[in-house]
Amino acid sequence: MLEKLKLFDTKVGFLVFLLSMFLLFSFNIFLKYKDFQTFKTSYVYHCDATVLNQYPKFSKRGKKYFVLRLKSDDGFDFITTNFGDLKNLKGRRLRVAIITKNVNFLEYLKGFFAPAFDLELLEYKPSIKNSLKTYIDSQHSHRWTKELFEALFLAIPVSKEFRKRVSNLGINHLLAISGYHLGFLYGMILFLSIPLYKFFQKRFFPYRNRTFDLSIFAIAILLFYIYVIGFTPSILRSLSMLIFALFLYMRWFKIVSFEVLSVTVLFLLSMKVELLFSISFWFSVSGIFLIYLFLHHFKDLKNYQTLLAINFWVYLTMIPIVHYIFPLFTPLQLLSPFLSLAFIVFYPLELFLHLIGYGALLDPILLDLFNLQSNGLSFYTPPYLLIIYIFLMIGAIFSKKILYLLLFFATLFLLRALISF
Repeated sequence: MLEKLKLFDTKVGFLVFLLSMFLLFSFNIFLKYKDFQTFKTSYVYHCDATVLNQYPKFSKRGKKYFVLRLKSDDGFDFITTNFGDLKNLKGRRLRVAIITKNVNFLEYLKGFFAPAFDLELLEYKPSIKNSLKTYIDSQHSHRWTKELFEALFLAIPVSKEFRKRVSNLGINHLLAISGYHLGFLYGMILFLSIPLYKFFQKRFFPYRNRTFDLSIFAIAILLFYIYVIGFTPSILRSLSMLIFALFLYMRWFKIVSFEVLSVTVLFLLSMKVELLFSISFWFSVSGIFLIYLFLHHFKDLKNYQTLLAINFWVYLTMIPIVHYIFPLFTPLQLLSPFLSLAFIVFYPLELFLHLIGYGALLDPILLDLFNLQSNGLSFYTPPYLLIIYIFLMIGAIFSKKILYLLLFFATLFLLRALISF
């Protein structure tokens, strides 16, 4: 059997790639800074923006106000508050005036908080995404199931209340459209297209590469789908890896490798520098890294063994990383790997049910699941332990002993949480 090619045969090639990415990163930082200078030109900046999320809060004096998370047409995200009696603006477009005084360049890249006024609701314009949202919502009567499938199929952020229910079960990762979702859609498109393609291939173009042609067709459909729902960080990482993997596969390069992951991450950071500060992006990268780490050391397992083990492996080894940002732990989160396994059947089934108009069929089961309650506690991963853990992750590439140390380290985190109860 021919050996798969490596991405970089020489150190010089790798260094040239690093230099290219550094220059590209520097150029895009420069462009972002020019945009920032335009933003800071005046004390008040006027722009149009889309409301990504909206939720109520109360001041110390008990007065109700709304927190709005918005994405401007000029490419930056920001959060503001409003004490008006606002209706539900989620998904709507506003014209808004932002006070720029206290915003620095780093905050501009990360996403910032700024006071805003003169909120003007723009005319509602029908879009494919809004039409799909209406179609999905029409099949459900409960707000939680509406939010669930809006997130699963359209990447619409969920409310703070529902996010707590999801966090309680430890399944936040299932709501963010990522590699699994795109991988399934890619496979489904190929599966449905093969019979028709084979019919014409035998008669008119037997010399064509079926896998390549149908992959290009599938990626074109996925690009349109992602254009409709929007480019979130996890989607951007997943789609980039899919396209890059197809390119390498057709040229007999090794696909499942840390080199491919590193190249993809460096390229995305060079092209979209604000991803440096995206929590969802780094969670997505960490998850893929840990999957590759498992496949790297346990490549001899049978497919069903890999499928079963990898869900438990990712759940356990992600705990120290997740709890650096999100402190909540509940015993119900132990269900997470089992729910991840069930999701393999649940996602395609729900996609089919929604296509035929029976999306609410499993809603009673889902509502019972989201209504499960459990006491929770907060525990954080200290920064120094996270740094040690990251070094262990990198070291585990080269040593199976370090891999087992990594697993032991993660298990201690879980035991610490369980003992606290």
